[in-house]
Amino acid sequence: SWLYILEQKIFDSCVLLEHSVNKSLHFGLPYLASLGIQSLVQQRAFAGKAANKLMDALKDSDLLHWKHSLSELIDISIAQKTAIWRLYGRSTMALQQAQTLLSMNSLEAVNVGVQQNNTESFAVVLCHLAELHAEQGYFAAASEILKHLKERFPPNSQHAQLWMLFDQKIQFERAMNDGRYHIADSLVAGITALNSIEGVYRKALVLKAQNQMSEAHKLLQKLLIHCQKIKNTEMVISVLLSIAELYWRSSCHTIALPVLLQALALSREYSLQYLASETVLNLAFSQLILGIPEQALNILHMAIEPVLAHGAVLDKGCAMFLVAKCQVASAASYTPQKKVEALESAILNLNEAKTYFAKVDCKEQLRDVLYFQARLFHTLGKTQERNKCAMLFRQLHQELPAHGVPLINAFK
Repeated sequence: SWLYILEQKIFDSCVLLEHSVNKSLHFGLPYLASLGIQSLVQQRAFAGKAANKLMDALKDSDLLHWKHSLSELIDISIAQKTAIWRLYGRSTMALQQAQTLLSMNSLEAVNVGVQQNNTESFAVVLCHLAELHAEQGYFAAASEILKHLKERFPPNSQHAQLWMLFDQKIQFERAMNDGRYHIADSLVAGITALNSIEGVYRKALVLKAQNQMSEAHKLLQKLLIHCQKIKNTEMVISVLLSIAELYWRSSCHTIALPVLLQALALSREYSLQYLASETVLNLAFSQLILGIPEQALNILHMAIEPVLAHGAVLDKGCAMFLVAKCQVASAASYTPQKKVEALESAILNLNEAKTYFAKVDCKEQLRDVLYFQARLFHTLGKTQERNKCAMLFRQLHQELPAHGVPLINAFK
């Protein structure tokens, strides 16, 4: 196992790990055998192996844990399952695993004066739990979890960097959602100090939001080359999606398509289901702006269910907003009666999107939804509803910096 840790910096091979596991089992060393299995699972998760096979392997190691009362490795196994489900985009399953570890630890007797649950696995699970709550708009709950982490793992303790990074990332996302890009930019330095790749990526996101397209593109290209070199596939896909958005904003729609197809191929190859769904949504948006909304609606059904089941609230809102845009664009060729039905259905989807955006205080997206709804109500002759949306839009438009509000804007 230690050879694997040293070896992985040079090349991707699991031969030493498999040899370690076999030898440990042969000599009756359950702790080392289980540790080897967990390292092997981590290596294969990054290599894109199917989740069910990884869970089967962890199940085998769990049998060793329970048989030999290896409580430390039980905690590590559950934390690893949480991280794997997060990697594959199954947030519901990740939440279940996180709660399992918390429930197990809550049942253990706590000796007076002895601090329990200060292991890395416990910190990892709580960090994921905080991020999951923040993604669903439960910021107060996320803050409580982070507060507990700060008390459990003080800034100078061994695992404090875990919660520090998650805390900075959550603050960054909130600032971006609220359109406070200067605050988001001020958080980039802290994120970079804890994780340079995450920091560079978020710096590019800020530049993109501030319409500094050339600088953002240069940064993303450098990051893409670096992540491809170190085989950070998850970040490679995220960078490709951001590059595709830059091409949209520069009206280079056809150039964005090969980039998205590359992202889709990678996400499917490495079993990253959620990133695959997000990529399909981006492809649907590409088809929409290329003038084929019917085809966009068809492929949306491939991706929207995983997003609604496991996605962050912001992504759910963007997905429903995209569905509404495609419905409206498709309705142009319908009969009058069918067109009215399509527009009314789009308004319902916009209401759902509005609820999601309000939950995470995403004012810029809320403004766009209200503008779109006002246009639809005007088309349907619903003056009172139109005026209400127009008033709310005006309030947000005065509050936010104005870059123009197009009828069809970027997917995210």
